[in-house]
Amino acid sequence: MTEHVGPVDKAVNKEMVALLQGAWRSRAIHVATELGLPDLLAEGERTVDELAAATDTHAPTLGRLLRALTTFGVFRRLPDGRTYAQSPLSAVLVSTPGNAESTDARFMAAGWHWAAWGELLHTVRTGTSSFEVANDGVSFWELTKTDPDAKQRFNAAMSAVSLEESADIARAYDFSSARHVVDVAGGLGSLLAAILTAHPAVRGTLLERPEIVPLARELLGKADVEGRYETVAGDFFEEVPAGADVYTIKRALHDWDDATIVRILRRIREAMRPDSVLLVIEGVVDEDSDQEALFRGLLLTVLVGGQDRPESDYRALAEEAGFTIRRGIPVGDGGLRIIEAVPMA
Repeated sequence: MTEHVGPVDKAVNKEMVALLQGAWRSRAIHVATELGLPDLLAEGERTVDELAAATDTHAPTLGRLLRALTTFGVFRRLPDGRTYAQSPLSAVLVSTPGNAESTDARFMAAGWHWAAWGELLHTVRTGTSSFEVANDGVSFWELTKTDPDAKQRFNAAMSAVSLEESADIARAYDFSSARHVVDVAGGLGSLLAAILTAHPAVRGTLLERPEIVPLARELLGKADVEGRYETVAGDFFEEVPAGADVYTIKRALHDWDDATIVRILRRIREAMRPDSVLLVIEGVVDEDSDQEALFRGLLLTVLVGGQDRPESDYRALAEEAGFTIRRGIPVGDGGLRIIEAVPMA
C-alpha cells in the first residue's frame, strides 16, 4: 500500500517544474550567446526586427526567445514590447577578451557538448564518458584535436579560466628559489607565463601536445618573458623534460582514472632529480563542495571519463607513484589546491 504523504505542496511542485525546465533555460541562453545577442545589445537598445536582421533569424521566433529570457533576468524588455536592452545578467555574456562566462557559454552551446549531456544516463550506468556514445564514436580529445571549431571553443574556455587561476597560483607558491620550472601539460601557457612574470630569475619549459604548442608560443610571446622559456611538443605518457627544480601539472590529472594518474606521475618522477619538487594543482571536491564544483566534476565524467577528487585521493595516488607529500596549499577562495610533493628517498 502506498503511504499517503499529505496534500500536494504547490510551492514544491512549482520549484520542481522550474528545475525540470532548467535545461530549456540553459539552451535558450546558449542560443542567445551563439547568435551574439549580448554583444549586439552592448551597443545599445534594439528592436526584435533589428536583432533578427543582424542575426539572420526568424523575427517572431526570436522575439519569443527574447521574451522567455527576460522572465529570469536575461535581457530587458522595454515598454513598447518590441525593443530589448542589456541586463546585468546578459552583460556577463559579452565576448570581451578573457571573459570566462562568455567562453564557457560558447563551449556549452556546442552541439557535441549538449549531446553528451543528453546521454548522461549512460555515464551513470557505466561510470564512463558518454561523449563517444553521443558523437558517433568520436572521443572528446579526438574532436578537439581535429575539428577547428571544437578546438577553438575548448581552448578559449580553458584559457579564460586559467588566466585568473594562474596569477593566483604564482602568488600562492614561492617559486623564487627555482631556476628551472617544467609545466607538464601546460595548455596555452598561462601558468608558465604567470610564474616567469612573477619571478624574473626563473626560466621555464612547457610540455604539451604538438597541436597545442603553437598556441602556447603565441600566449608566451605576448608576455614579457622572451628568452626565458622553451616549448616541447610531446606526450607526458612517453617522456617529460628532465632535471628541473620544480614540476607543475595543473588540472590535467582529473581527466584520467586512478591507474592512469599513477602512470603519469611515475613518468614525471622519472624525470625529476632527488631534490626536485612536484606541484599537483587540482580542484578538489568533498562532501561539502558547492553545486558548481560538483556539477563541473560530473562534466569531467561525461566528457572524458574523469572526475574531481578529494585532496586525500590525490595525495594517496602521488604516494603510490613514489612521492612523499609535504603540504597542501589552498589557492584563492575556491577549491583549487597545490599539493607539494617530493620523490621518496
